[in-house]
Amino acid sequence: MQVSRKNVFINCPFDEDYRPLLNVMLYTIIYLGYNPIISETTNSAGNRLEDIKNLINESIFSIHDISRCRITKITDLPRFNMPFELGLDIGCITFGNRVQKKKKILILEKEQYYYRKVLSDISGQDIENHGDDRMLIIEKIRNWFTKLSPAKRNDSPMTIWSSFVKFNSEFNKIKRKEKFTTTQIINTSKIEYITAVKEWINKRRAA
Repeated sequence: MQVSRKNVFINCPFDEDYRPLLNVMLYTIIYLGYNPIISETTNSAGNRLEDIKNLINESIFSIHDISRCRITKITDLPRFNMPFELGLDIGCITFGNRVQKKKKILILEKEQYYYRKVLSDISGQDIENHGDDRMLIIEKIRNWFTKLSPAKRNDSPMTIWSSFVKFNSEFNKIKRKEKFTTTQIINTSKIEYITAVKEWINKRRAA
């Protein structure tokens, strides 16, 4: 299976509360010249687990946000999909081919060192906290890629944030003109959102 040096596998919550964080994550990855892929972007009608394993296999980079692996209300259950997919990815590095062994993983968490209480075996990986702050997510992802490719000059987090705000404003304006409701705009499919970001950035840079 071909491994893309531009693909970034994203493992994160898909709930509505997390969506603003996911959008800024997708935007930052594309802005920096990489290709975000998540399970929704696959066209396969097959087994979801097989799809996820294929996406992991095809990606040289991965970002895993394990910040929802906790109980916030007495009626909640912890979500184990995120640490499970993280385990698959680490296994890919450990047992994969020569290229896959060079994969790089960024693990995101809401609170600093919280993972030590619940998943201490991942100590030693690149783990960063974001506090549910979108600007901080941009900073963490931008700095991680800069560390991996120090010869590449990346724009500052504030520059990326300003670009994201402009895109978001224009995207919402276009959707409203097309008669989409606010809820429908918020729930835009990930693949549609990714495509819109790529087209907007490419047009800006070609101008």
